[in-house]
Amino acid sequence: MAEFRISSDDEQVDLRRMATALAESQGWAREDVGVWDNRRGEVIVTIDDSLLRRSAPDPRTRPLHTPRDVHRACEAIHTEDASLRGVDFASLRDEAARLFSAGWTTEDVLHALGHRPDGEAWPQGADRRGTEWMLHRLRAWRTPDGDIRPSRSQEGAQLRVIGKAGLPMDIGLPEDAESAQGPVASPAVARSAADDARRLIRQNARTTSDTLAHRDRTSATIRRPE
Repeated sequence: MAEFRISSDDEQVDLRRMATALAESQGWAREDVGVWDNRRGEVIVTIDDSLLRRSAPDPRTRPLHTPRDVHRACEAIHTEDASLRGVDFASLRDEAARLFSAGWTTEDVLHALGHRPDGEAWPQGADRRGTEWMLHRLRAWRTPDGDIRPSRSQEGAQLRVIGKAGLPMDIGLPEDAESAQGPVASPAVARSAADDARRLIRQNARTTSDTLAHRDRTSATIRRPE
């Protein structure tokens, strides 16, 4: 267990609020951090050692953005999936690049090549190979309008946010579907869910909200000549 203390000579400074802001700036959930006062007017913050040990993220479970990373991911997918033997690499790269641009990961693409969107496994066999079979499996993960469906990891992240917020798990289903009543979230749980949602957006978006705010402020002060 690690801890640090915050003190100030200014009595108007809200030390507990400052401690909470510092913890949230590190991406720690509020319930994982202890904040309490001592008799000397200090605020003590305790953090579990596991929060301080940041392991290197698995590149297979992270979104890809650069052409080089996409090319390497496609090479790994082409090698690992036996059904892709004989598949034109350029076709695989072009199709997978569209999925990566939508925030998919390497593991998501491998899952889509092995499973339908409903979770059922794709049939296998000697006749289930080639470029057309690869395109058929990946295009099944598109909507009738051609939009890319959420990947397995994206759906999992969305369900975790919904579950933490206490929203019903059938949110978004048709009205005639069976409804499932979920628990009402406490304010602390709702705040934690909102933090998870913001981190998820920043992780999968190339343009952050801070960048958008800066662009809006800049555009408001630019005066172009008539």
